[in-house]
Amino acid sequence: MNDTNANNPADNPAQAHSGVPVSILVLTKDEQINIEACLQCLSFSDDVVVLDSYSTDRTVEIAKQFPNVRVVQRRFDTWSRHSNWALENIDFKYPWVYYSDADERVTQELRDEINRTIRDPNQTNAAFRVRYKNMFLGRWLRHGGIYPVWIIRLFQPDKVRYEDRQVNAHPVVDGSIGELKEHFIHYSFNKGLGLWFQKHNAYSSMESHEAVSVRHNKFNEQLRLARSEDRATRRRAIKNMSFFLPGRALFRFLYMYFLKLGFLDGRAGFHYAALISMYEYWIEVKIREQEQEWSGRTKEVVGRLLQETGA
Repeated sequence: MNDTNANNPADNPAQAHSGVPVSILVLTKDEQINIEACLQCLSFSDDVVVLDSYSTDRTVEIAKQFPNVRVVQRRFDTWSRHSNWALENIDFKYPWVYYSDADERVTQELRDEINRTIRDPNQTNAAFRVRYKNMFLGRWLRHGGIYPVWIIRLFQPDKVRYEDRQVNAHPVVDGSIGELKEHFIHYSFNKGLGLWFQKHNAYSSMESHEAVSVRHNKFNEQLRLARSEDRATRRRAIKNMSFFLPGRALFRFLYMYFLKLGFLDGRAGFHYAALISMYEYWIEVKIREQEQEWSGRTKEVVGRLLQETGA
């Protein structure tokens, strides 16, 4: 582990710490395109921790230019283990932590709400959900069923642990959960479509492994969990139930573009629905690849063909 406090001799006075008593955690891997703008938005905290997975670009170099940032490095294994390691091993300065991805931007309105919330002596929540505005092709995707999505981003680290999943792990909170009114901005395509495809190819592999595991269990168990009082449990169970359905990709496109009015987002809404549907198709095909053992079956067919042709 490499834990380095950085100094910036050309410190910009406009980015001086404004006294918000919150620590911030940013997970990075080759984020030189995003990291500077992300950290500029986080200058209100004097304790920003960049947990870097040994980037091969200038991510760490750029992060070290910020005087309020310290860099910790760890090899990435799974998202949940990586995040839980951070919560268990990083010594945060403050009892509250805000988590941000490098392609996200905290607005001034959200910063001010975070400040008011954690200073409120009457609030008793252990964590808070936040909404975000997802940007694509120069516009906010307001429809398609992707807004509003609530995710836990502000929390007390000793009261949160992430469920053991390879991807899309949800935090389990020991305590009540509140909701903030303001948003952060998400630039999920800042690094280009090529890297989006690369990332979601990896995600689809991890999702397919999770799906195969879920499909080994009974559908009725997921149906029972879907009636849970806990929102995160219900959401996870409903997602798991979808692994039993055929034609997930087509259903996802119809749901996003027509039922959830994605067409109101114009060209961006169509392309985004198509991209997400393609991602779902990758998951579906990879599930079949694992369950039907295509590699072994292919070898058997090739062997039979070679025997028939006398090769």
